[in-house]
Amino acid sequence: MKETEPSSGTMRKVETGPRVARVKEMGSYLALVIVPVALAVLAVRVWGGATPGPGVPDPGSAAGATTETTLYRLLLAVAVIVSTAHGLGALAARLGQPRVIGELVAGLLLGPLVLGAVLPEVQGWVFPAQIGPALDVLAQLGVIFFMFLVGLELPLGTLRRDGRSAVVLGHAGIALPFLAGAVLGLTLLERYRPANIGVVPFVLFCGLALSITAFPVLARILAERGLHRTPVGALGLACAGIGDITAWCLLTFVIAEVRSDGAMGAVAGTVALTVLFGLMMAFVVRPLLAGWLRRFADREKAGNLVAMTLLVVILLSAWGTERIGVHAIFGAFVAGAVMPRSSPPVRRFADRLEGLTMWLMLPLFFATVGLKTSVDGLGNAGVWLAGLVILVVAMVTKIVGTAVAGRFVGLERRASWSVGVMMNCRGLTELVVLNIGLSLGVIGPDLFAVLVLMALFTTAMTGPLLSRLRLEPDLAGVAAGGGYGRKGDDRAG
Repeated sequence: MKETEPSSGTMRKVETGPRVARVKEMGSYLALVIVPVALAVLAVRVWGGATPGPGVPDPGSAAGATTETTLYRLLLAVAVIVSTAHGLGALAARLGQPRVIGELVAGLLLGPLVLGAVLPEVQGWVFPAQIGPALDVLAQLGVIFFMFLVGLELPLGTLRRDGRSAVVLGHAGIALPFLAGAVLGLTLLERYRPANIGVVPFVLFCGLALSITAFPVLARILAERGLHRTPVGALGLACAGIGDITAWCLLTFVIAEVRSDGAMGAVAGTVALTVLFGLMMAFVVRPLLAGWLRRFADREKAGNLVAMTLLVVILLSAWGTERIGVHAIFGAFVAGAVMPRSSPPVRRFADRLEGLTMWLMLPLFFATVGLKTSVDGLGNAGVWLAGLVILVVAMVTKIVGTAVAGRFVGLERRASWSVGVMMNCRGLTELVVLNIGLSLGVIGPDLFAVLVLMALFTTAMTGPLLSRLRLEPDLAGVAAGGGYGRKGDDRAG
């Protein structure tokens, strides 16, 4: 062993051989770390007792085990959902379909419809019942944020500019399917009405389920095809926007009817409060937000404050409509619709929120839809027959109703049919509505599964039908720069 004497005022270091140094390090760690920690643990066990404190679950009990395992089971399930959804979404995009088709298929594959039927043990292990509530909460938050983005993307300028044609076509694309769905609810689908649900809310919901148009999915389909800036595409988006607004109003009435047990006074009160909420958001909250956001238009350093404020507005709006008696998504939708969308801080916030919503939270919603789509009732031939009838009626009434109205307002034939095909796209909006109906008990699992498959099929058919109609950007009035393809105007083809 050799010692070195450092200069005065510095620490004295003793150099030893490698083996002796390792022994000293291990001995000191054992004596100064391991032994004190062991004595502390022993003291806690002896003097503290083995009984957990009040409100703390015993790790050896079932409650303690559930608390301990829920988080890692949830994280595993989320990882499986996100990877499967985005993998199939990318595959759908390569096949010329919107990504939402692949993501919805992923949800169905992970649920009892496929994985649960083929490998029930694996499905039960990946998605145990204990993670269900947490998954539902995350999915509902995703839908709330999604509905805010839907309201934010509504083509208000197009609605103001071409409001009359859009209202006629948008409502024509709702009225006939709504009537057909109501008739089906009174006849063929009556057997699927839950025992505790009255005829009126069930029939209204059946009509609503057939009359939905998915504005966000349609916007993405048209953008991928270069049609969103054409006159016909813009008109189709405006009609879908009108349809969305009308559908949410109808859904508000249905929810009020169910939650108020059909009492007309309670229903009228809920509807009146909802209208008052909308007016307050449009004429009080919007001007206040617009004035406040102008102060931060060019101040990126205030981004966190703006994001927090807008997030609170969304959540409070959702909370408000939930407390009124309608669903939280209506409040989020209204918050998006009244938001000053031209404000740069709002656009930056929306871009960030869209990434989180589309990449993480919406796939969780698709998974919850898939987990609720039961395979049991689909083994019945009667259910498949009802599903086939629903599919045919939903497509024919939606497309034909819109196309006929298009001819009446002066659209050329191909443009009329094209707008009808656009209105037939049900997509994610339909799934949101169906999920609400199932959670309220208005429809049962069998009818829910059939309507989910109808939504999947009608959305998947939108792109191929538009291709069949040969509606391309140069045939939709872009090159000539005008018109909606009205009768006598060959510029729209």
